[in-house]
Amino acid sequence: MWYFNSPHIVYGEEALDFLSKIKGNKCFIVTDKVIEDLGYLKILTDKLDGLEKQYETFNDVVPDPREEGILKAKELCVAYKPDLIIALGGGSVIDTAKTLWVLYEFPEFEIDDVHAFRDDLYDLGKKTKFIAIPTTSGTGSETTFISVVSRFERDIWKKFFFLHRGMVPTYAIVDPIFPMGMPPRLTADSAFDALAHAIEAVGSLWRNEFSYALALKAIELIFEYLPIAYHDGNNIKARDFLHQAASLAGLAISNGQAHIGHTLGHTWGSLFHVPHGRAVGIALPYVTQYVMNNDDPEDKTVDLLAKVAKQLGWAKWEDDTKQSAYKVIDKVKNLQKEVDFPSKYEETDISKEDFEKNLDLLVSLCFEDSSSVLSSRQVGGEEFKKLFRYAYEGKDIDF
Repeated sequence: MWYFNSPHIVYGEEALDFLSKIKGNKCFIVTDKVIEDLGYLKILTDKLDGLEKQYETFNDVVPDPREEGILKAKELCVAYKPDLIIALGGGSVIDTAKTLWVLYEFPEFEIDDVHAFRDDLYDLGKKTKFIAIPTTSGTGSETTFISVVSRFERDIWKKFFFLHRGMVPTYAIVDPIFPMGMPPRLTADSAFDALAHAIEAVGSLWRNEFSYALALKAIELIFEYLPIAYHDGNNIKARDFLHQAASLAGLAISNGQAHIGHTLGHTWGSLFHVPHGRAVGIALPYVTQYVMNNDDPEDKTVDLLAKVAKQLGWAKWEDDTKQSAYKVIDKVKNLQKEVDFPSKYEETDISKEDFEKNLDLLVSLCFEDSSSVLSSRQVGGEEFKKLFRYAYEGKDIDF
């Protein structure tokens, strides 16, 4: 037995109009100050005003959201007593609202009470519905049941996962009006986050037919529309399909999971304050090579990556399987070049001295990351060290 979890997804131009179909009049909006300054919050509140819905706004979300911020939002939300919680923002905002939703429905909970083994969390939604409106095309958090929250431990902000299948948003409104203003750098970082989700889902231990199909379509759309959106941010068609791709990739990892590319990315980002999409996007070709080098004859990752290449027209059906699979890595590297995306960790402005000084800590943090056990090829401490070194220097994986 397995599961497939998804919100009700409303997508495409004017998807925001679907708010008129959702019952509830008191809205608690979770966002950040950047979203407000860019005018995106006003787009939402103008719509709510037109529908004569009441709202209160919490705009103090920070990148890599922290526990204290969520608890502050909970205090305000409990006092306001909404029947709709609306997240407007990127992954940090949606993750904050996702955890807030649980704490509002179960006010006696602490954050550590949010975990996968609680049957009561399947009852989420009795007090309020949760609407996730992504403003970036990357994290896919609007479709997942995972919330990433940072805590300060061992002198760094470490990322912790709080998850339950009941935490999938009630609605995901995927409207391209919001990512239209994303600058090229953020567009590329976000899209490589989504691409890492999709390709890692193919190499995950939890992969399945649903996750593969969703990942395949996400990969296709990202390769087609990222270069267009990167060079012409006002192309509404490219923005729309890239936004959809991020949600598809989010569904792929929600139901199939990411693996050690996210392990490397989480630890690099936590320690060196590199944006998440950039950190996992750099790791992507290296960890893909690593899982392809698995000598276990039962592992079908190479066959699946070859199938991706053939289905997308990057290889012919009669081509050699492993050579076809390597076409995926070649395409990722070419896409990095096309959108000026860094190809190695050295390009994140971390000196070799700082890297080597923190390498043991990086590896230690990898073992505390839940994604580290989901790769189709297992990895130990020495392998993590070599992966980091190769990814720092830009060397193809030969082990």
